[in-house]
Amino acid sequence: MGQLGNMIKMLILLKSRGKMKASELAEEIEVGERMIRRYKDEFEQAGIYIGSMRGQYGGYYLEDENFIFNLNLSTGEFAALHMANEHLNSTGFIFMKEYRDALDKINATLTRRSSISRDKYLIDIGKPNMDIDVEKKKYTDLNAAFITRNKVKIKYFSLTGEGSISERIVQPYVFFMYKGFWYMAAYCENRRRVLDFKLSRIMDYKILDDKYDISEDFDLNGYMEANSMGIFNQKEYDVKLRIEHPMATLVKETVIVENQNIIYNEEDNSIIFEATMRGLPEIISWILSMGDRVTVLEPEELRLEVEKEVIKLKEKYKI
Repeated sequence: MGQLGNMIKMLILLKSRGKMKASELAEEIEVGERMIRRYKDEFEQAGIYIGSMRGQYGGYYLEDENFIFNLNLSTGEFAALHMANEHLNSTGFIFMKEYRDALDKINATLTRRSSISRDKYLIDIGKPNMDIDVEKKKYTDLNAAFITRNKVKIKYFSLTGEGSISERIVQPYVFFMYKGFWYMAAYCENRRRVLDFKLSRIMDYKILDDKYDISEDFDLNGYMEANSMGIFNQKEYDVKLRIEHPMATLVKETVIVENQNIIYNEEDNSIIFEATMRGLPEIISWILSMGDRVTVLEPEELRLEVEKEVIKLKEKYKI
C-alpha cells in the first residue's frame, strides 16, 4: 500500500478506535513509528490535526474530525444528494442522522444555492425494525476488523431449517446494503467459502487477534452477479414464466435482472418472461407475489418448489 493509502488507513483507524499509540498504528499499517510521526506532520500541513497524549493511556487521536474537502458540487450533484436523502430515509438507513448532518454541512458551505424540492416522491414500503445504535456499533466494529484484517468470531442466526444459532469464524471481505439492511460478505472458515451475513442476524461477535488475507481468487464484480435477484449467490436457474395481465404490464416495466428477455402477446396482453437467475428464495417469493397471474413453465425444479409453497399455504388456511 502506498503512502496515501497508509495515511487514509491511519485516519480510519483513529476515527474508528478513538485513540491509538504510535506503536499500534505502526503495527496495523505495517510501517515504522517514525513514519507514523511523519504522517502526523503531513496531516497538520493539510489542516487535519492529530493530537497526542503521553502516559500509559495516551496515544494519537483526531482533534477535529469535522474536516471536509471543497467538492465544488454541481446543481445536479447536489440534487442527487437530496434525492438520496429521501430514498435512504424511506429504507430506514441506520446512518440517517449522520447523513443528514453531513448534508446540512454541505448545504451551508455552498456559495450558490439550488432550489431543490423537499417533497417526498418515494413511497415508504416498510423500514427495518432494529436497534439503530446497536447496528451502528456492529457495523463500525466489523468494518474496523475488515480494515485491520482481523478475523471475527460470530454467533449467527440462520434461516435454514427451523432457524438456529451457529458459531463461526469469518474473514470480512466487503460490506453492502440491500433493502435497508447491511450485509457482510465474508469467508466462513466453517463452510470454507464466501457467504453473505446479514448484520442484524449477528447475535454476538468478538474481534480476534488472528489476521487474514483476502483471497486473490475473490472477484467482487463476479460475486455480485447482475443476474442475482438479491444477495443469495447460489445455483443458477434458466427461468421461463408466462405472466398474465395486469402483472405482465408491471413486470414489463421493470428490470428484474439484466439478462431478462420479454416476449409480448398482444392478443391477451400476457408476456413470456425468460432469464437466467440466482437466489431461489427470492425467485419463489417474487413468483408467489403475482398470485394466479403467473405460471412457471421452466425449469421443472422451480415449478415443484413453487408447488410445495402453494400446498403449505393451502394446509395453513385449510383451503
